[in-house]
Amino acid sequence: MCAILDTNCIGDFKKLKEDMQPVWQWLEKRNGKIVYSDVEKIKTEWDKGGGYELRRDLIRRDKLKQIPIEDVEERENQLKGKVRSDDEHVIALALTAQVNVLISSDKALIRDFKKHVTKGKVYKTKQHERLLTKDTCP
Repeated sequence: MCAILDTNCIGDFKKLKEDMQPVWQWLEKRNGKIVYSDVEKIKTEWDKGGGYELRRDLIRRDKLKQIPIEDVEERENQLKGKVRSDDEHVIALALTAQVNVLISSDKALIRDFKKHVTKGKVYKTKQHERLLTKDTCP
């Protein structure tokens, strides 16, 4: 299974905060992967959030699934004006990669994610560990 890591969780994820420990375990023991694309807004947000090193580490561990920029940008353009948050790029990534789990605490993004992603689920705390299944990425 794959999940999208929102930039507002990168700090906690890197610091192995308690709520992010199940995500790390899922990555290491359950064949989980973080979905990512080099779309400008995603790349910029990750880099600002301290995700450059994390991205390199996930690539090295084969835990980052990269989605082609063109595919995400095309879907993002289709979503313009249809989402209330400023996160069309995240929704586009989820739809393009067929991912229905988002790791985030951004309320506006969560609302849009659940509206636009079929069976969209959100991991916020360790109580949501059940969302991290052993299935491989689509």
